[in-house]
Amino acid sequence: MSSALSNTALSHRPLADADIPTICGFPRTAEELYFLFPRAVWPLTPDQVRATLGQRRDPTVVTLTEDGRERVVGYANYATFEDGRTASIGNVSVDPTLRRRGIAEYLVRTMIDRAFDHHHLPELTLYCFNTNTPGLLLYAKLGMTPIALETRVTPWGEPIALFKLRMDCASWRSAAPIAA
Repeated sequence: MSSALSNTALSHRPLADADIPTICGFPRTAEELYFLFPRAVWPLTPDQVRATLGQRRDPTVVTLTEDGRERVVGYANYATFEDGRTASIGNVSVDPTLRRRGIAEYLVRTMIDRAFDHHHLPELTLYCFNTNTPGLLLYAKLGMTPIALETRVTPWGEPIALFKLRMDCASWRSAAPIAA
């Protein structure tokens, strides 16, 4: 499955409780879970996701419609949010059977647009581990730039680098394609 999905088949909406079991299936291993939900414990459970919702903002799912049926294929939220100042996109995750097909880009663009157009924030950040090359390349493509590097230790005891990336509203608007 290497072809990109049509944006017409993708849409987004707020997270519903019924979506949570599907999201719990996105991480395939304990290591992958650490990269998607760093504070979660393997295996990811609906109760763990629900417990984060009180500290998160705008939990959003991407849905794929095929043959008239909708299914949840992506999830993200704002891990931090400061009204009028900034937010940080968190828990960006995609159905493992559909990765590298444009869902993450659609999801992150949705979260960026929401931050700038709906919440009128001047800037947006996100964190990405150095081992997530596809994620880092996607974020760079979207105009996010690294502004800090933190050292973390994984649950299995290995040091890992965590990049903090940032973009401002003016840069996003100047790079955004003009609607026809």
